[in-house]
Amino acid sequence: MKIIYDITVLGLHGPHEENKTGVYRVIEDLFNSLNQIKELELGYSHSSFMYYNEYSKKYLKDRGLKPELVFSSRPYFRILPRSIFGKGHRYFNYLYKNLGIKIDREHLVYNKRDSKEYSIFHSPFYPIPDEIQAISGIKTVITIYDLIPILFPKLHPLKGQIEKTIESIGDGYAICISECTKNDLLKYNPKLDPNKVFVAMLAASPKIFYKDENPKKFEDIREKYSIPRKYFLSLSTLEPRKNIDHLIRSFVKFIKEYQIEDLSLVLVGTKGWMFDKIFEEFDNAGELKSKIILTGRIPDEDLAIVYSNAHSFYYMSLYEGFGLPPLEAMQCGVATVTSNTSSLPEVVGDGGITLDPTNQEELVKVMNRLYSDDLFKDEMKEKALIQAAKFSWDICAARYFQIYKQIQQF
Repeated sequence: MKIIYDITVLGLHGPHEENKTGVYRVIEDLFNSLNQIKELELGYSHSSFMYYNEYSKKYLKDRGLKPELVFSSRPYFRILPRSIFGKGHRYFNYLYKNLGIKIDREHLVYNKRDSKEYSIFHSPFYPIPDEIQAISGIKTVITIYDLIPILFPKLHPLKGQIEKTIESIGDGYAICISECTKNDLLKYNPKLDPNKVFVAMLAASPKIFYKDENPKKFEDIREKYSIPRKYFLSLSTLEPRKNIDHLIRSFVKFIKEYQIEDLSLVLVGTKGWMFDKIFEEFDNAGELKSKIILTGRIPDEDLAIVYSNAHSFYYMSLYEGFGLPPLEAMQCGVATVTSNTSSLPEVVGDGGITLDPTNQEELVKVMNRLYSDDLFKDEMKEKALIQAAKFSWDICAARYFQIYKQIQQF
């Protein structure tokens, strides 16, 4: 079976190491696992952001693959030739943008003969290009992660982007990362054929997320990020949907109510948008602010040790299409607490504790039980590892291969 796997995201993030998280990590792990399936032959495309084409080729070359793209994005026309205007083109860009004129148009270039060798075009993130949809003989499938920008437009700025992505499904196929996302997609667009919408659950990379309680490494990491020895952990982008202000309030109430002195709350993650409420809650902690540590982004190579040595992990997000951090935490053997909303119960199962993300009293009680009952905490750590073992990229890739075969048979 020969399919085309779009690697635009991998090329786009090529020069931006700090952004290689989330969707990038998912697309790369799936890329690696699909390449291990002997019955599957992958071709690659770079479908948009034409100035990053070369980074996609470099990505392939760096991994010992031929740096060839079956489809690549190229300029269709350009109003402003950079060779003439040099740096001055920025001012013309600004002028044309305000006049509503699109300066650079791009389209896909490809060899018709080569493209006919492939039966499926799979975009793991960006909308299916019009040029692909116009090619007879190639079926299209796109991965849908969530509909959060549509469901919660006040909590996410990219509603237009996901609407365009869903529209590009057309008469093609979609793969959702959870049953929750599938249900959301079919409810939003009831014209889609449910038989053409599949589910393939994600996984957490075993190379990045694993149980690591090495005391020497932990001491080095503690010094590097100013982390205390005993801490509750949360990891997410700092934005409203992640409900971090609720976690901070609950933690402060917990340590005040139970007079806890040897515990801190460590928040790992970069600033997203509308994060003011989080820092307001941080300021409201008053004399307890020193108990709340914001580390910013932590690189992949340090995450296992930070997860593994946490007392317990908390992820009280209001809504998730999948929710990788709880799975990462469970894979590191950490007692895990999440919301009981959206897809999170699918991921956590019996391996963690799920709670109403708006109920402070309930969260405070769970914090206290995990803190005061070591037997219970150890039981949850074991359950976490058992649940995490149900997910892997090999399982995910095998599911994708199965879906590809079903699409071929339609």
